[in-house]
Amino acid sequence: MYIKSNQLFEESHPESLYNSIPRPIILADNLLTPDNMGSMIRLSDNIGASEMIFLGTEPTHSLSRVRKCAASSKDNIKWYFTEENDLRKLVPSNKKIVAIETATNATNIYETELPADAAFIVGNESHGIHEEILNQCDMVVYIPIPGPTRSLNVSHAASVALFEWYRQQINAKQ
Repeated sequence: MYIKSNQLFEESHPESLYNSIPRPIILADNLLTPDNMGSMIRLSDNIGASEMIFLGTEPTHSLSRVRKCAASSKDNIKWYFTEENDLRKLVPSNKKIVAIETATNATNIYETELPADAAFIVGNESHGIHEEILNQCDMVVYIPIPGPTRSLNVSHAASVALFEWYRQQINAKQ
């Protein structure tokens, strides 16, 4: 029997994880499409992130589409655009910055212990994370893809990574 998600989580309180660890910060490097931006805002809200930061110029012509795709999440979480490229000006020094990217130094996310106090960054839909941004990250993880299309949509990759992080944190608390 179907029940509403708020009813399902009413007694389990999955957000109680944040009583013992800080909320993550989510960043995206120069996303191109408003649908992906909106999806990233929604995902950041779903995971309980403290904020969603978009590196790059604000797309003034399509902000209404971003808001529409984000749905109610647009009002639940702090999100903004910035042209700042120094991640340490955006992310507190105590947080480890984790890139979700296919790169030569990347490790398999399912074989990597992710930090509890983390900021996660995803890249542009066509070119990934810019090299100057990637070089500022503390660690780089990739998601193994078993099917013939070897890349994920940016919001799908972020979802996999963030909920793997969440799973690890829940297991560490048990």
